[in-house]
Amino acid sequence: MKRAIFCLLPALALALALAGCGRSAAVMAAGETQGDGSGKAMTPSFSVSHRPAPTPIPTPEPLITQEELEALAARAGEDYGAMGLQAAVIQDGEVIAQAAWGWAVNGQVSMTTEHKMRCASLTKVSVGLCAGVLMDQGLLDPQADLSEYWGVDVGSPYYPDVPITADILLTHTSTLADVSGSLSALKGSSARQRLAGSGFLGGKPGEAGSWTYNNYGFSVLGMTLELAAGQVLDRVMGDALLEPMGIDAAFEAGSVAGTGLLCPLYQGRSMTRSVDTQLGYVCIDQPGYRGNYFAGGFTCSAGDMAKLAALLAEDGVYQAEQLISSESVAYLEEPAFRTGSGFFQCHPLRLWEDMYGRDRLYYHTGSSYGFYGLISYDPDTGDGVVVFSTGASGAADQYGVYSVCADIARAVYENA
Repeated sequence: MKRAIFCLLPALALALALAGCGRSAAVMAAGETQGDGSGKAMTPSFSVSHRPAPTPIPTPEPLITQEELEALAARAGEDYGAMGLQAAVIQDGEVIAQAAWGWAVNGQVSMTTEHKMRCASLTKVSVGLCAGVLMDQGLLDPQADLSEYWGVDVGSPYYPDVPITADILLTHTSTLADVSGSLSALKGSSARQRLAGSGFLGGKPGEAGSWTYNNYGFSVLGMTLELAAGQVLDRVMGDALLEPMGIDAAFEAGSVAGTGLLCPLYQGRSMTRSVDTQLGYVCIDQPGYRGNYFAGGFTCSAGDMAKLAALLAEDGVYQAEQLISSESVAYLEEPAFRTGSGFFQCHPLRLWEDMYGRDRLYYHTGSSYGFYGLISYDPDTGDGVVVFSTGASGAADQYGVYSVCADIARAVYENA
């Protein structure tokens, strides 16, 4: 945890004192005496028996109890008409509580904390983490011209001297036309043509004034990362993060190991994506072949997404292991500019100051096919809240966070 270093300072000072004393410290620790050169014995000036007792590290108060989180999940689910809901809370880099409410399958299967949902635009945080992994591996320069990865001259015909970069894609300022609704446009071959000039709108790439939330930009980004890595993102993220963290997730719902735990998605009480349909979404092991799932296809449980939030909150450390560098996490968190909506656009996280009683929170929302979700964390305390829901109302609060998620997050953050 980020604050642990302050608790270790007394013990560190003692260790340095012992090391500086050499053999004499070891002798005194054994209860021997030293001479002063006169042949007379002298009482040792320091001994282990005189060492001050270390200050115990206090056990932190739990951010929330299991019962309290279950009550919050039930209240939010009922208030906003959800079909099913999952919530997870992190504290000091660990998931400390998870709750599930409602139905995974309407009237047939109760929602559990293990069920998996296609988590819409929360996917973009996972794509960002893949970018960080590749930066650590020396395979991605976020400021490099995409021409290096696509093999064509990439650029807007309106601003031919402005390089299009992964950094620009991460901040939604590419000025690419958002044609994510077209399956043909999501193919790598089509994306290559669009990047060569035909796919750009007016506006200067990379400028805050050109910010437009862009699903197609993340489809292109995901394919770019695959071309840089020479392997598909499922493998990049699986090897570096998912497997070490014990997470069963994939960018395509049909590629998770636990397909029996997939949830259908609901808009109100109408099913919008069946499990059978989602089973057809599988990884094609061909880097850069298509970008269908990099804007919204990542599939996991809220508890597993909370592990990824914990990784970010702890500067890339999970359970005492540095899985992604603190420098890459700092890049993902770096504010690029403030948007007209009030939040700071990061890479691709969002940052809002003075939110839910916290000085600052990093977060991202997601919605599609009736899913409404939130990933969030406080970088100063290591607290975090993740909520997944299906079938709920799409009402949102003043921060643009869906109310079915916001009510839970606010209660956790403000009552800590």
